Amino acid sequence: MKRFIGLFLSLIIILVPNWGQAATQQATPILKIDTDEKIVAITFDDGPDPKYTPIILEILHEQGVRATFFVLGNQAEGNDPLLQWMVKAGHEIGNHGYSHPNMKKLTRAEVYTQIKKAERVILSATGKKPECYRPPGGVITPAILRATYEAGYELIHWSIDPKDWKKSRTAEVITGSLKNKVGAGDIVLFHDGGVNQEESIKALVPFIEDLREQGYRFVTVSEMMEME
Repeated sequence: MKRFIGLFLSLIIILVPNWGQAATQQATPILKIDTDEKIVAITFDDGPDPKYTPIILEILHEQGVRATFFVLGNQAEGNDPLLQWMVKAGHEIGNHGYSHPNMKKLTRAEVYTQIKKAERVILSATGKKPECYRPPGGVITPAILRATYEAGYELIHWSIDPKDWKKSRTAEVITGSLKNKVGAGDIVLFHDGGVNQEESIKALVPFIEDLREQGYRFVTVSEMMEME
């Protein structure tokens, strides 16, 4: 399976001296999958949110779409029913760390603790360990690369970002920024927690319908990685 890592390869080489020697001991960021099949993975960060995540789950159910939710441990605590709903509906739960710290300042050990602490919350709620980790903000540092590998996760980034978290982004702006930008194997970033969820929710159905009209189908990140 060929995994497209795009511009991050140059970044990682700069960040990580002795890249060739270190590569087997650190994760490789995955931005998208190199495929000719018209598949797309929709992902949501920073939830679960008790108000907005259920609305998104209902929309996905109505649209027949499965997605990947990168959940924060401190948001997931006390929200077991939401995580269980995700699993029952066929969605994938990814690890987004326990909280949302400034990842650039964390050591390898601190990143590892963030991952494992969130893992325990998710495992307790669902009985299943996540396979994918996405660092908050999509930050990539040597500490994150190493800690992700040591924790046993795939490191998932994204290839399409409509910046739906910005307060100034209306649903029309979000959908407009996505129009004719998505291709086969892309991983799209949305948010179900944080800010601006109302506009993100309004943009979701038009985005799904537009891609479906173009012949795309929607899969989870793990499903996408299994495809050659």
